[in-house]
Amino acid sequence: MKATAKKSADTKLRHAAEKHLATKKAPTKATIETETDTQRLLHELQVHQVELEMQNEELYHSRETIEHLLSKYSDLYDFAPVGYVSIDETCTITNLNLTAATLLGDDRDKLIDHNLPRFFTPDCRLGFLEFLKHVFSENGEHAYEAKLLQPNGGSCDVNVYATPAACRGDSKKICQIVIADITELKHAQESRKKLQIATATNEALQAEIHDRKTLEKELRKGELHLVELLNESRDMRAQLQRISHKMLSSQEDERQQLGKDMHDIISEALTGLHHAQSHLQKKGALDAPNLAATISETHISLEQSIQVMHQFANKLRLTEFDELPLIPALRALIENLTEQTGIQAHLSAFAEVEQLDKSYRTTIFRVTQEALANVTRHAQASKVDVEISQEANALRLKIIDDGKSFEVLDHILAHENESLGLLAMRDRVELIGGHFKILSAPGAGTTILAHIPLHPTA
Repeated sequence: MKATAKKSADTKLRHAAEKHLATKKAPTKATIETETDTQRLLHELQVHQVELEMQNEELYHSRETIEHLLSKYSDLYDFAPVGYVSIDETCTITNLNLTAATLLGDDRDKLIDHNLPRFFTPDCRLGFLEFLKHVFSENGEHAYEAKLLQPNGGSCDVNVYATPAACRGDSKKICQIVIADITELKHAQESRKKLQIATATNEALQAEIHDRKTLEKELRKGELHLVELLNESRDMRAQLQRISHKMLSSQEDERQQLGKDMHDIISEALTGLHHAQSHLQKKGALDAPNLAATISETHISLEQSIQVMHQFANKLRLTEFDELPLIPALRALIENLTEQTGIQAHLSAFAEVEQLDKSYRTTIFRVTQEALANVTRHAQASKVDVEISQEANALRLKIIDDGKSFEVLDHILAHENESLGLLAMRDRVELIGGHFKILSAPGAGTTILAHIPLHPTA
């Protein structure tokens, strides 16, 4: 304290002591006059005593203040949320608070003079020692993240902040260390990362759900449109089948009528001509030697013409169905195929097929006729088998040849004119409620299958 300030404080204290003494006892005038020197001395002693008492009281208040502040400092130091540790150059603990003792896992008194790095996990000790070397060699605050050993054998994450401090009396360097437990912070950060990932995943899922809902709406619209198109297609197909049925029925009637007319009219004309030629032959045999040979050649030509006419008539009609049943008519087709092409053909059928409705028998005949015509034109086959069998309540028509195969779909799409016969066969079968299929594979020839449901005839 400076001299001037001390003198001012003493003066102030003396005035206060004199004032305090005056309030206790006021000396009389007689006493002052008779005992001037003694009273002055006594006064000085009394003033000095009051000064001492006041100083003592002031010191007592100062002590109470210091003790209170020290208690607050101790509470703040010992119960701080972070650990405070003081170490020297040898990494020996010289002082620490209660929080640091809790982090290190032992009593504070027992931790004094222990080596601080041994409380860290083995994988962190070397790095922690290097960190402390930098702290003692450089000024400023340094930070390091490490793991502390726990009494239960585990570890906790901590941040270490270190600052070099003033040297002690023994000239050893001191380092002040702050240890903060960041285990919960780490967990919180990990939870936050997981939450962020979950949020991002949720957003992605929400976006995907939205896209899928949009796509589902578009698919529903497309499905509804497809259903509409399918219904329209079914209606158009049904309409086409009705038209096709009428056309095939009309065509069949026309072909039968035309075949009948050809057979009746042309046969009648050719037969009359044949009789006339025979009569002429008998009559002219007497007059001209070459006339008989000419008439004979003409007779042969007429017979061939009549045979060809019968063949074309049979192609235009189902043969004489009124006179010839289905199985004999099919045998005639097969025999005609063998005679014209040399292809070996075989027919097997159950007898009850003759009891089917005429539309069924007509369909079987026309499908077989068209299939044999295709074999003649395209298959290059040597053998054909025609099988008509009964399976439960259905009839199965199976026509197999050993000729060359073909791609059915490509054949239908690429050769529309040639595929009309195949389409006509399918339409005929479907018109009576059946199913039509063509199988063709290399080395296996071609198989035509028709499954037709059987219903009792009226």
